[in-house]
Amino acid sequence: MKKRTAWILGIVAALAIAIAVILLWPAPDPLANVDTVAIRIGDSAGSSGRVDVEERLRLALGDRDIEIVTDEAAADVVLELTNLTVNLGDIEFSVSNAGLQGRASAVCTLRDVETGRTHVMDFHIRFEGARVTAKLVARRFWEFWKRSP
Repeated sequence: MKKRTAWILGIVAALAIAIAVILLWPAPDPLANVDTVAIRIGDSAGSSGRVDVEERLRLALGDRDIEIVTDEAAADVVLELTNLTVNLGDIEFSVSNAGLQGRASAVCTLRDVETGRTHVMDFHIRFEGARVTAKLVARRFWEFWKRSP
């Protein structure tokens, strides 16, 4: 009976470790070797009339030293924001002594110009008073329940 219990405990422990590794394994970074990004909003290339979204993306890409260009042929990747609708359930606002606070998120697709390979990423914007932070986060392979563009 002791051998059987030891085998069962060993299998349970191995499964728990495997699940923990899968859940904690970092997502691949599709922006790892990217120097330039072209932004496509809707069906057309990014323009100066869409400064608000581009400015938030500049915040998200600024830490990585990635330049935003207008010519898609000169870019390493194209960031396609074809589904830039944010549900009211994704927006949270609260007013406190610190000022207005909130966050919003959107789904976008990153397409490699050379290979045509695409990656789905989440675009998060958070603001607290006058401070605005934005980041692009790659999805892990097991996050299948999130909406896609």
